[in-house]
Amino acid sequence: MLVVERHGAVAIWTIARPEAKNALDHATLNELIDAVAEAGRDRSVRAVVLTGDGHTFVSGGDLRELRDKNTPQDAERFSDLGWDLTRAMGELPVPIVCAMPGPAIGGGAELALACDMRVADLRAKISFKQVRMGVTTAWGTVPRLVALVGAGTAARLLYTSHEVAAAEAKLLGLVDEVTENGLARTTALAWASDIAEGSPRAVGDMKRLVRETVATAAAVRATERQLFVDTWSGADHSEAVEAYFERRTATWGER
Repeated sequence: MLVVERHGAVAIWTIARPEAKNALDHATLNELIDAVAEAGRDRSVRAVVLTGDGHTFVSGGDLRELRDKNTPQDAERFSDLGWDLTRAMGELPVPIVCAMPGPAIGGGAELALACDMRVADLRAKISFKQVRMGVTTAWGTVPRLVALVGAGTAARLLYTSHEVAAAEAKLLGLVDEVTENGLARTTALAWASDIAEGSPRAVGDMKRLVRETVATAAAVRATERQLFVDTWSGADHSEAVEAYFERRTATWGER
């Protein structure tokens, strides 16, 4: 569920699935796509804050919904849905400020990186947990991550699923500001309100310039999509999902 509010010229999007720690299901992804499209049409929207309800940003994909969706076609649909969303976020001529009240895990980390800026509560953490679930990233994330932290650090975060605390995330460049707990949304809203004071066209053009400087996600999209489909529909991902529900350590197959 996505809650959409307005604060003057700023739209506030809150992912509100506290019962699932704001995990992303198909319905929420579609609601986000619709919200991006509406913000593109509504010229009174000058900036956006994207956040999560409670003490979590997004805990990843909703495994309860996705548990039995393990065919290549299922993987293609989920990959394409997230790609459509993150691409639309990048193309939206309105900056999106991510307010992280808590963890951004897996798909949540991918969604946070698709925003233009990130503000995190002190209790927040970021983890690209994909390999621990037997899959790759799926939504154009690797080029964004490399642009932020460099290839070596990106490799460490992606290969190890290292859980990055908020303070370390700021040092690495994964987030732009760390606040006391409960203040990420307030700070993000203040930033978005400042953005809204500028010329809408100039701000949109500046966003385009920044994005195009690091825009390599589209160039690797075909490879990313195929690798995600292969790993999602493979034995290791099925094993990881069952291990998650059975609260045990996954047993991997050979490379």
